[in-house]
Amino acid sequence: MKKQELTNPQDHKMKFAEAGVLFVLVLALTIFVGVRVATRGDNEIAVSDPVVVTEMPTTEQTGMDEPTITVASEPAGHPDEVAADAEAVVVEAPEPKIVTYAMAEKAFFDRSYGDAVEMFAIYTEEHPANAWGFYMLGLSEWKAGDNEAAEEAFAFALEIKPDHTKSLINYGRVLLEQGREDEARIQIELALAAAPGSTNATRVLGRIQHNQGLLEEAASSYLTILQVKEDDAWSLNNLGLIRIQQGRYEEALSALAKAVQIEPDVACFQNNLGVALERNGHFTASGEAYAAALEADGDYEKADISMARVSELTEAEDHEPVDLGVLAAGFNVADDMEVAAAEPVAEDEFEVEESPAPVRDDNDTPEN
Repeated sequence: MKKQELTNPQDHKMKFAEAGVLFVLVLALTIFVGVRVATRGDNEIAVSDPVVVTEMPTTEQTGMDEPTITVASEPAGHPDEVAADAEAVVVEAPEPKIVTYAMAEKAFFDRSYGDAVEMFAIYTEEHPANAWGFYMLGLSEWKAGDNEAAEEAFAFALEIKPDHTKSLINYGRVLLEQGREDEARIQIELALAAAPGSTNATRVLGRIQHNQGLLEEAASSYLTILQVKEDDAWSLNNLGLIRIQQGRYEEALSALAKAVQIEPDVACFQNNLGVALERNGHFTASGEAYAAALEADGDYEKADISMARVSELTEAEDHEPVDLGVLAAGFNVADDMEVAAAEPVAEDEFEVEESPAPVRDDNDTPEN
């Protein structure tokens, strides 16, 4: 029996030492690679370094316990850099714009209609149940020239408060301005049902009737107003225009003289008075009325054309001078209603106009 060769103790020690050196080299290489990865920039990715796969010595080879490796997540960056990044993306929200009804209404009365639209839009978002807010938004949009938006705002106001008279009236005005007389009349009739004595609703009804060619019905509407409010200058003006169209020039003259007496600085009143004076042969006084219209509004083209025309006309020598004060005092509603209508004449130098939409009567109080 052959005797087994014993391992030389010196050889055993050498193998153990070689295994230990190999372990140390692998561990050093691992640490070196880890340090390189950790020191790269945040955005640098190592794609070119070769991957070295080394077989780790077993515990039997080393005679040592396997080391425990703790994997820690890489920090996101230097604290100062993190703070800087946070500051870069933080955007401060704009402070909410505070709008009160009074602020928005002031913009409207200052004729800053674009600002009024913006303010009442904010106000109605914050007060969605307030019909007054939508009514004023509609007025502002109408005055700013956006009829479609005005219609929508008035419709919202009427959803909240179906009998809101002013929304009905001004909704009718917007429709009338677009030539939609039948639709406008529906709104005005609803307004008159809600407020039978409304002067504004009756005046708009007169304009609708006038546009539809119902001259005597329109005149009746204006006379109805003047029976209870004899100083309603716009009803006097519009009645005077109807009488011109009907050829009833003297009646037109007294109504328009009274309108001018009440509101002398309204250009169209002066222009229409000039037309009535001219038709009655008072060319000098007519020229003065056209001049007054141009003084009130230098861009009033009709007055400019008419003034040039009458300046070439010669007044009859036996024509008595006209006294506008006497003519205004002589206007009588009852007398006007008794005179028969004459043949209508063409509407050329004059025009039917309406006052700016009233916002509130003295007894109106908007809800907050």
